[in-house]
Amino acid sequence: MAIIRPFRGLRYNLNIIKDCSAVMTPPYDVISPSEQEQYYKNHPNNIIRLDLGKEFPEDTETNNRYTRASEFFGDWVKAGIMKQEDEPSIYIYDQEFSYGDKHFIRRGFIALVKLEPFDKGSIYPHEQTLPGPKADRLKLMQSCKANLSSIFALFPDEDNAVDNYLLSATPSKPEMEFIDGSGVTNRLWVIKEKRTIHTVTELMKGKALFIADGHHRYETSLVYKEQRHKENGGQHGELPSDYVMMVCVSMNNPGLQIFPFHRAVRQIKDFNPNQMLHRLKDFFEIEQLDNDSEIGAAMQKLNSDSKPHSFVMYVGETDKYYLLQLNGENVLDKVFANDHPEWKRLDAGILHSVIINRILGIHSGEAGLKNFIKYVKNETEAISLVQSGDFQVAFILRPTLIEQVREIALARKVMPPKSTYFYPKLITGIVINKMD
Repeated sequence: MAIIRPFRGLRYNLNIIKDCSAVMTPPYDVISPSEQEQYYKNHPNNIIRLDLGKEFPEDTETNNRYTRASEFFGDWVKAGIMKQEDEPSIYIYDQEFSYGDKHFIRRGFIALVKLEPFDKGSIYPHEQTLPGPKADRLKLMQSCKANLSSIFALFPDEDNAVDNYLLSATPSKPEMEFIDGSGVTNRLWVIKEKRTIHTVTELMKGKALFIADGHHRYETSLVYKEQRHKENGGQHGELPSDYVMMVCVSMNNPGLQIFPFHRAVRQIKDFNPNQMLHRLKDFFEIEQLDNDSEIGAAMQKLNSDSKPHSFVMYVGETDKYYLLQLNGENVLDKVFANDHPEWKRLDAGILHSVIINRILGIHSGEAGLKNFIKYVKNETEAISLVQSGDFQVAFILRPTLIEQVREIALARKVMPPKSTYFYPKLITGIVINKMD
């Protein structure tokens, strides 16, 4: 059972920071070096200086991006640039956006959630984690003693009770409203009224939480929690580090959108397009797409067709497109007999196990896949990477369904890398949870 509680969040002082968009960023792990530089230029108090500070050649153990983040953080609080809420609160958070010709509002709430290990309890992951990002986030947490950004979690809400209550509890005017760099309108309401907070926590009782984004930060918080308890002499009783800040969104929320990550693949040993196509025929029906109309129809089919396990493949050497449709799930039984059997229901799982591993001969672990695969959100970018000559083949995927995320997570299994892209990304800097 997820345990939810309010907290005295730390927020930018709107009397000093007039333009919130100038001090906010997306999550650290989607920020490129050039974007990092731009955020530095946007404002001297941009959250980038805390969450993803610059590294310099002269950095030492006592003077580095983590220690500088702590110094900036302390200075901003002392100067009143950031102010702590006067009462424990929860925060209702809207992100309004358009995609294609459709308009969406994704609504959730920000609160503290009691940490639980992944192997028991009611908080479930769906992605594997890597040691590098966890070590980075732990150093930052140790320096700043804060959750600088929220973990993104989903919860079942079949009768829409939580979503409907959040809608009724939202005052007409938000405390904060701004448009971020992606064109998404972000709104925040501060809810201090005790009865409202009690109702939300009661409605959430008994609900599981499924982590959408922030797996590394969640696991880092578990490590930090244990460290703080040891520093406290192992005494019983709760510490602030027993909780982590989360944005919780209903799985039924109409604004919850999952986009696919497409793949561009390189360094395929002895790559031969004809041999690859011959081997693909053991698993897929293959249709060559000969003109723009056929290519466009195939791309559209990925998002609208009810048939699962389809891919559009682009081969750079021949400049040809193909639609791949799985022959039948029975052909997967041998491939998945002993290795991730749950993946055979996932497009990304079939792509990795059947095509990337078995046919293309790429068997690197997740950490090493970055040498062979680039994950991109835009299908045009995936094709362009191949056309540039840096990559050999691109695969365009369908979106993963929220039901699949839930099914895999409940089984305490993980998906292939980059199986989901939840859009839009949460904004870093809206609320901070200070733990000291």
